[in-house]
Amino acid sequence: MAENTPQGINESLKRFSKILTELEIHQIHSIQQTPLPIGVRINPLKSNPQAAIQALAARYGWETKPVPFCENAWTIERASFPPGRTIEHRMGQFYLQDAASMVPVCLLDFPEPHPLILDMAASPGGKTTHLIDRTLDQGFILANDASQSRIPALRSVLSNWGGINIAVTNFPGELLGDWFPDTFDVILLDAPCSMENLRPTPSHPLRETTPSERLRLQSRQEQLLRSGLKTLKIGGHLVYATCSLAPEENEAVIDKTIKSFPGTFVIEDVTDKHSIFSPGLTAFTSQNYDPSLIHSLRLWPHLTGMSGFFCARLKKISQIPSLPETSPSRDFSLTHLEPATPHQQNQILEQISTNYGFDMGKILIEHQLALFTRHEKVFLIPTIYLDNFLTLPFEYIGMQVGDWIEESLQPSHEFISRFGKDFTRGIIQIDKSQVDQWISGRDIRHPQTNLTPQGQYLLVVDSAERNLGIGKLLPKRLRNMLPRGLI
Repeated sequence: MAENTPQGINESLKRFSKILTELEIHQIHSIQQTPLPIGVRINPLKSNPQAAIQALAARYGWETKPVPFCENAWTIERASFPPGRTIEHRMGQFYLQDAASMVPVCLLDFPEPHPLILDMAASPGGKTTHLIDRTLDQGFILANDASQSRIPALRSVLSNWGGINIAVTNFPGELLGDWFPDTFDVILLDAPCSMENLRPTPSHPLRETTPSERLRLQSRQEQLLRSGLKTLKIGGHLVYATCSLAPEENEAVIDKTIKSFPGTFVIEDVTDKHSIFSPGLTAFTSQNYDPSLIHSLRLWPHLTGMSGFFCARLKKISQIPSLPETSPSRDFSLTHLEPATPHQQNQILEQISTNYGFDMGKILIEHQLALFTRHEKVFLIPTIYLDNFLTLPFEYIGMQVGDWIEESLQPSHEFISRFGKDFTRGIIQIDKSQVDQWISGRDIRHPQTNLTPQGQYLLVVDSAERNLGIGKLLPKRLRNMLPRGLI
């Protein structure tokens, strides 16, 4: 065994000695000494990805390489400046993600024009943002996570990304199938797992797992998969994925589900997606699995250079028996969200058009959104939620456009960050020498502008036209309106 190799890897590899050659085991040991490349996905809602990655590489001294199986994604092979410390990252203009974890969403196809999507175990939200990207925020996503403690992180990531066609819920995923049978077009089940991926990182060191722990996880994974298949429409697709290479959590889970619900779904062949991906197992130790599991994917780290991962794309071909139950319910009026009146909507849309040269009405139509108000706040709410899940309690939904005070719109940071690239007016440019001052949260004294200060809310950009958030133009200063969490 190689020196300086975590004990967890040594123990894990003993289990795979019957399916990996001695050379492959040596290669997995060797790769532990090589840092895992940083993966980055550019947010297509906020910029042109090709132009954005070129600008970022030039600005921060990055050497990048395209991720061959994922659109708008690159690995950063070398960086003169840490990607996570950039203002672009804080503004949600890109997401840092191991390339292996991009694979599950890449395997999905989305029916047009407005698919209904379920992310069953969504937190912390990286794959949910990828789902948003794949549909350009025109498919409604129910982003669910069973852990209440993980909801704030999920909410923060989605808000920062700029997604609107989303609702975040906090329910056991095992119950969704009986609450909403045959409902969703597309489902992602990134199942809770042991993370036995054979490529540990400083934030996720590999630990040894016991047979009893793997079986406990397997039991929950089976329940989640059954629930997901129940709530999937006939003809729809579900991707089952884990960041574990343990067969007990992958092939064994799907094999048991095949035996429990024969003839209800098929494993679609996705092994041709890229040459570095390996087919799934049809046997492990004394267990034989359904032969169709050869159509699933294994990402071995010594072949891909990424973390270990497992994925399978399932297509539902007939109904799965369920015991329909009533989902939790909340009278929508208790949210205190009320549809904007026609007069309010006209006023809001006209102000956005006048102040920023931006056609918000077009966005409402293209993305199937509706304007709602709550007290003095204005929100964009997905109409697909209103049509399909009106009484389902949510933790977070849509986007706050801003505050409506004395018949004047004070736009939110989220609104400016998401749509600023389409503004033709209401923009102020700060000098290069003022950028560090601005992104540290300080006001700009005596800003250079031809505008007469009237307390107007402006998109702040620099000479490279980077979106730097929202500022309020006052006499003698540009007030910094960046949220504290971004400073």
